[in-house]
Amino acid sequence: MITCLLGSSRSDGNSRILADNLLKGTKHKMINLYEKRIDKVIDNRHSKMNDKDLHQDDYSEVLKNVMDAHTVVFSTPLYWYSMSASLKLFIDRWTESLRNQHRDNFKSVMSNKKYIIIIVGGDNPAVKSRPLVEQFKSIFEFMNITNYSFIVGEGVKPLDILEDRNTMEKVKSLNDDLRNIKHQIGETNE
Repeated sequence: MITCLLGSSRSDGNSRILADNLLKGTKHKMINLYEKRIDKVIDNRHSKMNDKDLHQDDYSEVLKNVMDAHTVVFSTPLYWYSMSASLKLFIDRWTESLRNQHRDNFKSVMSNKKYIIIIVGGDNPAVKSRPLVEQFKSIFEFMNITNYSFIVGEGVKPLDILEDRNTMEKVKSLNDDLRNIKHQIGETNE
């Protein structure tokens, strides 16, 4: 299964349009992080505080969907040259998951997945998204994740992304690949 984390405040925005086109015809779960409550990380690496029950939020539910997937899609607008706050909150919480005794295999499970990162922005996103692309590469390096790709598209107003022909072609090609993976591992559409 594929899990897509949508990090946009617009549930029908350009990031969602790309994600929907990428995942068309695949078995997937779309999670809108903007609708989830994910608390800020409590970094207690240097204290004796117990990690258990630090939060009463949606993080564990979202993480389970990510950990159960063979492919993970992060779809985010380019907000101030970075990812959206809702996606950043989710990734920040990995700090706690790395230390959680009940998730002792967290890093190895996460490193054995395919990741596709969708970034959509205006004002020359191919250039302006470079800091975010580098941020993801650093995160992936730390997590021993080697199987990832980026889709960077241009769009500001709703539906703008459909005019970005190169990005739409890349999404169609990746969709074909994802649908072929589905057949290789015996998945069917939901």
